[in-house]
Order: sequence, then C-alpha cells, then structure tokens
Amino acid sequence: MKKIFSILAATVLFVATSSTTQAQDEGAKEFAAYSAGLGISPFGPSLNFSHNLSEKTTVNVGIGAFSGDNPIAQEIGGATFDGTAATNWMGIFLNHRPFADFDWIRFNVGIGIGGIEGTLTDQADANHTYSILYDNNPVGYVGVGFGSRPVKGFTVGFDIGGLHTSGGDVTATGTAMNQEVVDEIPNTLGYGRVLPNLQLSVNYGF
Repeated sequence: MKKIFSILAATVLFVATSSTTQAQDEGAKEFAAYSAGLGISPFGPSLNFSHNLSEKTTVNVGIGAFSGDNPIAQEIGGATFDGTAATNWMGIFLNHRPFADFDWIRFNVGIGIGGIEGTLTDQADANHTYSILYDNNPVGYVGVGFGSRPVKGFTVGFDIGGLHTSGGDVTATGTAMNQEVVDEIPNTLGYGRVLPNLQLSVNYGF
C-alpha cells in the first residue's frame, strides 16, 4: 500500500511540476478550444475529446473498455480470491479550474453510462466463484485533477476520484457458496458502492 501511495504522490508531483513549467513558457499560454487524447485507468484505456468553453471550464467526453485480470489477489471472508473484470462505458464530464494562477488544478464532476462486471475465484477452490455486476445507469463521478491545461500542444493530466453507484449485484456462480463472503464483498475495495478511479492521460490541444 505504501508503494502505491508513493507512486501516486510521484505522479501528481510530476504532473504538477510539468504543468507549472509549461505555464511559465509564453508559448504554452496559447488557448486551445479543443483537445483529444488517450487515457488509462482501472476501467480500461479510453479515448477522450474535450471542448474548452473557456480557460476555466472544459467539457470532456470519454469512451473506454477493458477486459482482463486484476493484478492483486484479495482476501474476502477468510478466502483469497483472484479477480477478473470487464467494462464498457462512456461518460460526460465537466472540469472547472477555479484558480487563475494555478490552472493545472481541476475539479471534475460527471456522469457515466455502461456496465462493469467482476468475477472472483477462490484460489483454493475453482468451484467457489462470484459475479459482481454493476449495470445501474447513469452513475456519478466526482474527483480532482492535475494538469491537462487548456493550451495548444501536448499536455499530461492525472485524475483521482470516485465513481458513485448504487452498488453491485453479487451472485454465487459456482457450486460452493459462503454467505460471509457474499456479505463482505460489498465492503471490499473495488466492489463497493464507490469505485476508486485513477487516470493518467495524454492530450493534444488545438
């Protein structure tokens, strides 16, 4: 966990430093009405298109998908589970930069539409499996971002926030079922009502 926070802090510092350096460059001050780019997050790679309504406010539309294994096994209800996930989504987000001298800081709110399905498999018993399905639409997003300034040329951005849902539907899909696991899954990181999100993005403003 400490390693994850160290990587997170280093990423935020890098984005903030590079954004401040760009802000000091007169050439980087030219306003860009639009930008397009790529992002990567726990919900998969995404394509993003933004319209900068002003130097303070941006509307962003993103679409993404993912299918693969979770990198970390989790202990739930006394058993250790490997996880897989599949997502497909699109979202509309409003970014606002309230500080004129620090336009690399953004506040981000939006809504997302799509689906997320996770699968948990007990490492000790392949018949002990669960499905967690999020298909309630739309869902809300609130977060804070660093970088992705509304300027021409390449920019880097980092966002951290939470996807707010009504919770996932947990279903035992194997021949074995443990009620303690069913009860604990909604309280496990990545399977609760609020799904954490970290996104790194590279955009080109024009």
